Amino acid sequence: MREALAEALTRGARAGRSTAVLLVGLDAAADRTGGADEDVAAHWAEIGEVMRRSLFTGDPVGRIGDDLAAVLQDIRSVDNAEAVARRIASAAPARIGIAVAAPGEYGPDDLLHRAALALRQARERPDGNPWACYGPEPAGTPLADELRGAVADGQLRVLYQPIVNLPDGDLAGVEALVRWAHPERGLLDPDAFVPLAERVGVIAELGRWVLHEASAQAARWQRRLPALQLNVNVSPRQLDENGFAAQVLAILERTGFFPGNLVLEVTEGAVIGEPASVAQLAVLSNAGIRIALDDFGTGYSSLRYLARLPVDVLKLDRGFVAELDGTSRGGAVAQAVLRLGQILNLDTVAEGVESEAQARELTLLGCHKAQGFHYARPLPAAELQRWLPVGDLSRYESEIWGPEV
Repeated sequence: MREALAEALTRGARAGRSTAVLLVGLDAAADRTGGADEDVAAHWAEIGEVMRRSLFTGDPVGRIGDDLAAVLQDIRSVDNAEAVARRIASAAPARIGIAVAAPGEYGPDDLLHRAALALRQARERPDGNPWACYGPEPAGTPLADELRGAVADGQLRVLYQPIVNLPDGDLAGVEALVRWAHPERGLLDPDAFVPLAERVGVIAELGRWVLHEASAQAARWQRRLPALQLNVNVSPRQLDENGFAAQVLAILERTGFFPGNLVLEVTEGAVIGEPASVAQLAVLSNAGIRIALDDFGTGYSSLRYLARLPVDVLKLDRGFVAELDGTSRGGAVAQAVLRLGQILNLDTVAEGVESEAQARELTLLGCHKAQGFHYARPLPAAELQRWLPVGDLSRYESEIWGPEV
């Protein structure tokens, strides 16, 4: 297993992908010793079968001790690892510690040690959540305490990255992206605090705030561009909440934003094999809200599941866009995803477009929408004005743009 982990870390460093370790141990209630070895064996057999059903094809898994097993994954985000942990823990008496290494960040022993610390946290946590993620900012640190008050203190900001039509580059929509204007650390990207928000239990509050702010702003923008689409990311933890769909619809009613112009972005791991999450999305889809699979092609990518999900949009992962080089091999995966979208009558958006050459090749492959630094980085609301159609709306300016933040 250690050799497999070393190979995975090397492969991840070359491909620019993160590597996750899931350390799986028996739940304390099932970890019986002293004359009950047959019970432990039965539990491990149960966990082994659940893991076999839950893992991506080719993910290495193995026992690393009498009471532990490990799973290795090449992942796009921690959501992929948490989706597997959720499946294992929901079907077997297990506790799971997750540790993730960015490309070139840790060696095998360091990553296993961090997974062991996360497993200990999962076994001790009072909320009953059967898995925990190791992070540089554990739930008891000052940053976690500060994050709990960030929404109330007005420290969060929403930036907007344009989504454009190809080939003309006209604005089709925007993706809302949250930032934390920390009073001492400066403007923090989501990777620095969203996983922490999930661990300390404030992701639902944060998600509601982002949706409210973004939909209120987009409602004002629609005076100039009625067809403007608003994309908002949804955490798997939000989908776990029974009232999530009702909360979304209530926010749209308060802000006056038309449901048919909202696109909720979810990861494949958050919905594949999760009946409760799919049911929530079905309610929202029936209300006219569109659902997008983010980073498509990096998770389960199951065509059998895809045909059953209430999905309207596929977002082509930036890793596949980066491979575009004008050759048939470089564009093979992108072309396959685009063709799949056409067959299933799904919209497709290419993420991470960074050059005119990529935009041109995507157009030739049949892609109709794109976003990335080639067009614009995430922008404050006021700076998005140049993307909207020009019109004589001076009497609405204060309402459209609101105060500077």
